[in-house]
Parts: sequence; structure tokens; C-alpha cells
Amino acid sequence: MPTTNTQRVRKSSSSTPIFILHAHKIVVFCSAAIFIFLFAVNLFLVTDLEKQNIGANDPWQIQTPAIHKNNVNDSQVEFDQNDNNINNTATNPVKIIFAGLAAIFTCLFAVNLFLVADLEKHNIGANESWQIQNHPTTYNNVNDNQVEFDTNGNNSNNTATNPVIDYFRRAGVELDNDSIESLPTWSQIESIIGKKPVFRGLDTCETFRQTVPPLGRMLGSAGMFNSGTNLVTRLMKENCVIPERFNKYAPDGSKEDYGIRWQCPWGKHTPANFKNNHTAPKNEEIIKDHCLPIVTVRNPFDWMVSMCNIWPHHRICPHLVEMSSNGKKVPVGVKVKLAEQWLNFDSLADLWNEFYAQYYRDFEYPYLIVRFEDLTFRQYETTKTICECAGGVVKPQNMFKYIIKSAKQGPGHGKVSERTGMVEAWIKYGQPK
Repeated sequence: MPTTNTQRVRKSSSSTPIFILHAHKIVVFCSAAIFIFLFAVNLFLVTDLEKQNIGANDPWQIQTPAIHKNNVNDSQVEFDQNDNNINNTATNPVKIIFAGLAAIFTCLFAVNLFLVADLEKHNIGANESWQIQNHPTTYNNVNDNQVEFDTNGNNSNNTATNPVIDYFRRAGVELDNDSIESLPTWSQIESIIGKKPVFRGLDTCETFRQTVPPLGRMLGSAGMFNSGTNLVTRLMKENCVIPERFNKYAPDGSKEDYGIRWQCPWGKHTPANFKNNHTAPKNEEIIKDHCLPIVTVRNPFDWMVSMCNIWPHHRICPHLVEMSSNGKKVPVGVKVKLAEQWLNFDSLADLWNEFYAQYYRDFEYPYLIVRFEDLTFRQYETTKTICECAGGVVKPQNMFKYIIKSAKQGPGHGKVSERTGMVEAWIKYGQPK
């Protein structure tokens, strides 16, 4: 979309007309219009009267407008038989009418400039009362948290004022009425994920850019199963490149040539502690330190539910603790195959904790942890931050490729009918529980 200036819009219960916000500007323009009109009257009437030496008590009717003071003759003037003064505006009616129209046009222009244009810019209907809070933004960088709904947080049928509907339109998705009714409001989404994306490891981005040469820089996904590793990879492959690598390998290079790998060389589901002694297939020639791991993390409660759908480790799932024979609670252990070996964890929750702790607690190299929820609800902003962390450039928002269908493609990702696309993900994960 083109670059424009937007404002922060909040629906108000106040009935104050919006034109009050621009009253001083309209007054200035209308005052200028009146001044122009009076100046025109003076120019076309008073000046002309002075040229004719016609006083207030002279009963003269002007027949020929261009009469010079020093050349008046009887053939150019006619006495009024009724001995009455003639309305002097007859002197130059066309000019005065033109001046009046110009004044009216100037005033209407001011109203359009400061009132109608402002209403159109915000798609505000004639029957709605709105409070505008100055908040200049750039449309290409508009952030959903810069737009607020009414305090009830309801989706409006007026889709032009609905940031949720606008998000899907930018993604090229036209929604039917049933989907619109089922989608969460933006205030509901923010109540779950907050007002801005959350990252961990941003302070290591500069270290990565300084220590890894541009032609060696790569990004690769890492994270637990069902945490968004496929989604972040698809977003990066579609929208991000390392410019130095792109300049070298374009136009016939692959996404990997441009710096975006499917996974880190040690394996995306491999615990970080295995980085130096485990290598995923087809990554034997890759310098591991040249790959910035983009670690996807998901709300642990949602993650455990999703894991139970594909990996029911217990007849009750998730099942974290159970009662022992002596009446004490003990964790329900799980056994998982990672890095081609079986590893034991105290519980499903312990698996989640230990996997991510090995990045944010133990990892001695640059990394970036990103939330699955931000990848779902803020694709552009989140992708841009990830890409720039590694020194990459991302497509502008009007060219950005949103991931609409399920990011999981091919075998090994469950039934196709059970994979979740963008609309289904918003409905499924955007509602408070």
C-alpha cells in the first residue's frame, strides 16, 4: 500500500463534532475569504466610484463603466428621472459576483481540506462520533497496536475501521461473514500476546554481524516440535535475503544461496548443547557459527496440547504428575528421540523448559528467540526484526508475502485436513481461554 500518514483512532462516546478539532483552521481560511471579498468590492466599486467623482448625493446612473475622471461628457451619463441614487453595485456586477464566488469557494475548500479529507482518511461514517488522537505513522510501518477499538473491543461490520480485517486484506485474504464473526478482536489478541512482539537475544545480533562476514551469514530455524519452525522458515525464505549473498548468487540462486536455510546445521529440533557434536544431513560443509539460530517458542500450555494431538504420551494428555503408591505426587516422565538418541525428561513440561533453557541460559553464541504467537499475528513486523538481526533486508510491506496456508508441507506433518492456516490459527489461538 502507498505511504500515507495515519492517526490513532479511538471510538469515543462523546458527541463532539469532529469539525471542532479544525475550527481554528477553518476560521482562518474563511476570514481570508471575507477579506478577499471586501478587497474585491473596494477594488471594483469604491475605486471605480472615485474615478467617476460620484458622491453619495449624486443621482447618476453609470452606463459606460470605463469613464475617466478628466474626460466625462454628457453622452456618457444620464440623469435619473426619479432623482434617486442608483445602487452602486451595478458598476461591476460580474466582477463582484466573481469575487463573492471566490470567497465561498475558499471557505468550502477549507472545510474540505480540514474536515472532509480528515473523515475520509479515517473512513469515519457520518453517523459516528470519533475522537482523533494525533499519532503520525507510516502506512508501510503501521503496527496493529497503533489502532484501538472501542472499550468493548467488538469487531465492527464496518471493516474499513477494523485492524483485524485490514490485516487479512493486506495478506490478500477476503473473508466471508462467518469468518469475520468468528475472528477475535484485536483487543482480545493483545490481551493474550501483549502490544508488541517479544524477542530474546536481540543484544547478540550486533555480535553476529561483526563476527560473521556478510557472504557467510545465514539464518536457520530451531525449536521444539509444533513451535513454529516451519512458519518462520517459510516467512524468511519468501521475504528475507542477505544482500551480499543475493548480489553474488542472483538471479539463479536458491533461498539457501541467499542466506536462508531450512534449519540450523546441527538440526532444528536438536538441543543446543549438541551444536558442536551433531550435524544434520546435508549440512556437513556448513560452518555452524555462521548460522544464526532463530529459535521459535510457543506458550507451553498450547504447545503441550498440540503435542498430545500427535504424540499422546499417556492415556491422559498432557499428564504432568500422578500419585505414587505412598500418596505423593511424582512427575510423569517422557522419553524423546533427539539428535538420533533417546533422551529422558521428568515430564512434558520439563522437556519444554530444558530445551529452551539450553539457548537462553547456556548458549554461548548469538541467537534470537521469537514467539510463535508473534509469527502468527504479526508476520511482517516479526519477520523484519529477525531478518535485520542477521544483516538481511526484508521486502517492503506492500510486497510482503504472508503465509496464508499451513506452513507445514509434505509428509511427516500429520493429516493435511488437520493442518492450520492463517484464518484458522487466528480463530483458534486468538481467543482468551
